[in-house]
Amino acid sequence: MRTRVLLTVLVAGLLASAGIATLRPGAVLGSCAGVPQPPEEAVLFGDVVFVGTVLRTENQGRWATVRVEERWSGARDLPETVEVRGGPEPGTASSVDRTFQPGRYLFIVRQGGGFLVDDACSSTTPWTEELGSLRPADVTPAAEELPTDPFAFVNSDAVPVVAALLVALLVAIVAYLWVLRARRRPPDWIR
Repeated sequence: MRTRVLLTVLVAGLLASAGIATLRPGAVLGSCAGVPQPPEEAVLFGDVVFVGTVLRTENQGRWATVRVEERWSGARDLPETVEVRGGPEPGTASSVDRTFQPGRYLFIVRQGGGFLVDDACSSTTPWTEELGSLRPADVTPAAEELPTDPFAFVNSDAVPVVAALLVALLVAIVAYLWVLRARRRPPDWIR
């Protein structure tokens, strides 16, 4: 009889441990509920779908400032630039964080509190020409992919000329200050 009670307590303990282990928040909330939808389906069912270019990132690449180029579904009222957060606040992380690199993406996101929310479980993907076939009929393609580099407009051939002009300006300023200082010296000043 004592063996039976001991065996019952042992089995109950194992079942309770297994139940607690499967109910941990990290196990339930820490991964995607399923495989992300292919872009063909996600474009149809996504909350907010648009094409945009990542201009800069913050929070270890998880938060992106994005220039909106094409407004697809649910994106008609988006401003010219939006913030897309692919992870939680700085100093924290989750197993479904999405990181962004500068470049163009097809964003399939949802609304958050003053920003858009994305994660590794969504179908957001870097832009390719093949994705153009998914473009809705009422959306016109972006005129051109604008540069993400703020100095991309600088002609690399003009850099030596500009540098030479800046050096000449610096020499002229130093010479002017030297002459001005020499004029203020008393006549009996000897070095």
